Parts: sequence; structure tokens; C-alpha cells
Amino acid sequence: MAQAEASGLTLDDLADPCEKFGVTPQALLNALSISLAECYLQGTLTYAFCDGVLNGLIDAIVDVGMSRDLPQPAFSLYQAFDQGEWRRSDDPPETDPGEKYVKPLVLQIMRKLRD
Repeated sequence: MAQAEASGLTLDDLADPCEKFGVTPQALLNALSISLAECYLQGTLTYAFCDGVLNGLIDAIVDVGMSRDLPQPAFSLYQAFDQGEWRRSDDPPETDPGEKYVKPLVLQIMRKLRD
């Protein structure tokens, strides 16, 4: 995850772990994004770290989507974390966009997975 946050990952970067664990890139991206979301909601990973990792995974997510459906929930979680990258003009200065916008979206996505 640190490499994803620091420099991003491509589909080529995922080939070895996919082969090692016998999973598709789509399954690996979904598993990583779900793990990030769970850790974020538990408070063991920060918003900034999770957002950075998902930003680093987006190229691989989109590449998978070029030949198949976009991996879900990986893409939805990327979009949810993206909502915390800025304050809205009508938000007071003390507003935490991660708490106000990201957390409710992540909770909603994770609830849908459990249903």
C-alpha cells in the first residue's frame, strides 16, 4: 500500500501478487480498497493515507475498467475518498471534509457490501 501511495501502481505491478494469490486484478483491487475502507472506519488508518493509496490505485482501476466493468467497490471507494480533498465554499473553516463527506459515503458503500 505504501508503494501505491508513493508512486502509484499499474496493472503490471499487480501481476505478481495476482499470480501468487491466484486472484484477478479486479479482485485484488477490490480487496485492497475494502481493507483500506475498513481500517479508515476503525480509525487505524488516516483519511490522508487511504486517499493517497486510492489515488495511487486509480490508474490500475481504470485500466481494468477498459476491458471489463470497473472494479466495484474499488472505484466507488476511490470516488468517496476523493470527496474529502477539498472544502466546499459554504463550509466553515473548521470543517473536516473527510468526516463530513467521506465517512458517510464509505459507511454507505460498506453497508451495501454486507447486505
